[in-house]
Amino acid sequence: MSKLSQVPYQQAIEDWNNFLSNYSGIAPFSFNPSLFKFYQIHFNWKPYYIMVFRNNRLCGVLPLINTTKAWVSIPHFSYGGFLSDGTYDLDYKTLCEGAISGLDTKEPGFYRYDAGEPLLQNNEKIFIRTLSNKGGVLKSEKETSFICLPENIGEFNLMLNSNLRRKINKAENSGIVIKYGGYDLLPDFYNVYASNISTLGSLNYGFSYFEDLITAWEMGICNVFVVYDNNIPVGSAILMGHKGFYENTYFATLKGERKKYISDFLHWKMIEFVYSQERISKDVIYSFGRSTSGSGVYKYKNHWPVENHDLYLYTNYPDIRSKGWLYNIWGILPKFITKPLGASLIRHLY
Repeated sequence: MSKLSQVPYQQAIEDWNNFLSNYSGIAPFSFNPSLFKFYQIHFNWKPYYIMVFRNNRLCGVLPLINTTKAWVSIPHFSYGGFLSDGTYDLDYKTLCEGAISGLDTKEPGFYRYDAGEPLLQNNEKIFIRTLSNKGGVLKSEKETSFICLPENIGEFNLMLNSNLRRKINKAENSGIVIKYGGYDLLPDFYNVYASNISTLGSLNYGFSYFEDLITAWEMGICNVFVVYDNNIPVGSAILMGHKGFYENTYFATLKGERKKYISDFLHWKMIEFVYSQERISKDVIYSFGRSTSGSGVYKYKNHWPVENHDLYLYTNYPDIRSKGWLYNIWGILPKFITKPLGASLIRHLY
């Protein structure tokens, strides 16, 4: 049996966030412990946030979600896995193939784990997507693109090429308006998001997913941004941030409006917002999220001054997204079928 002991919630939140604050590497926004409650509220899943100790000192954190079908870190977000201070590296093969620990018999919560013992049974399924190349992971076809922001927005502006600045200025001078807020903007956000997802032929989240996400999110930024052209919503995104890592999630624009440089203008305004929230000294990141290396979306992101970082996977079962023929079928189904059905199916695509 592994050595697991539950940590009181408030103490765990404090210790978890202190570890992230002092972490010398990249600590993505998805490690915000607010997501613990989100997984319970929206999916009725069982989160187990593991705080790894060695020599009586917290040396790493590992969020695991029991979806009843698999153990996932972290479902529906690009970044999970084990964040280590460098004194201990968790091997995922050992994690998956170790003897039974009884983790799944315990109630959801934050747990202290004394390093060196296995966590899961050898028949448990696991899916981990991470920025780290440690733990027996394999490189995926996805990369994440982000900008390490300089100290002030004037310096950032100098990082942009003249063509990008021209596009931003043209959009700004065209009368396009961008609003940001919370629940009040969700209907307009969702109209753009759902339309864009349908155009792409992908599965969509339901409206309640975003309601519950905003409700659960604490200790950071979770703001809805909507672009209006003649009072009509034509672009939208949710900016999520925690401990200096900000990402534009669920970014969408209407296809017929893209020639107006809405995407560039929206990114610019969200970056301006980050500067309004942070006193930037170092290690503040604006992320464009993940995309397939070499794709059109990937190439778009790279006309911004981004750094590209590989994403890695550890999984011991097939990922349905590798079956392209399923997506081809989905793409030809009518919207009245895909819109309600997508919200039910997407919960199982981690």
